Amino acid sequence: MAAQSRVKANLQTTKGPPPPPLPFALRPMQPDDIPAVMAIERRSFPSPWPEAAYRYELGNGTDSQFYVLYHLLPPSPMHNQLWRIKDQAVILGYMGARFHARSAHVSTIAVHRDWRGQGLGKYLLLTLLEIAAALQAPRATLEVRPSNWIAQRLYAQCGFVHSGTERFYYRDGEDAWLMVLEPLHGSTITHLRMLRQQVRERLVSLSAHCDVRR
Repeated sequence: MAAQSRVKANLQTTKGPPPPPLPFALRPMQPDDIPAVMAIERRSFPSPWPEAAYRYELGNGTDSQFYVLYHLLPPSPMHNQLWRIKDQAVILGYMGARFHARSAHVSTIAVHRDWRGQGLGKYLLLTLLEIAAALQAPRATLEVRPSNWIAQRLYAQCGFVHSGTERFYYRDGEDAWLMVLEPLHGSTITHLRMLRQQVRERLVSLSAHCDVRR
């Protein structure tokens, strides 16, 4: 509870007038979110996590934090058919990390394919890195498929660099590239916050000029 309060305080620390509202928000993942999360998971990854893995992380992962990104506007008829609707909130994406003394490990991050290309994935990743910094993680790590060049480009834009290879890491036999971002303090965090603000401004502009619900 104390860690979550520290994260919330850190993310809400701003100067000047409040920024324009976004049409979506972030909150901790709940067990009821898992069906919608799995719908994104199965469309996003060749070897998706099983539903049981999410239930375990939410129930037993004391070192884990998982979040969902959800739409604040009433969903369109198309999304009524695609998503479980709860209080007119459509889940657009999610992210999760495991926090240890030596690192914050990005365990999963995904955006539904109908909502990609708008900056939501980058917004999620940068927010997760700011959470890691608020929890005083000295560095962030992750794995990515060598064939997933879109994800590699996103991670590189946020400062991750290739640090090694884990042979035959994925269930289908593909290797994993190991990537790391360090240190998570000082000028690195200043730069990440600038990137997050840029992405946020882009998302505000998009929501003001088009129907992001499609």
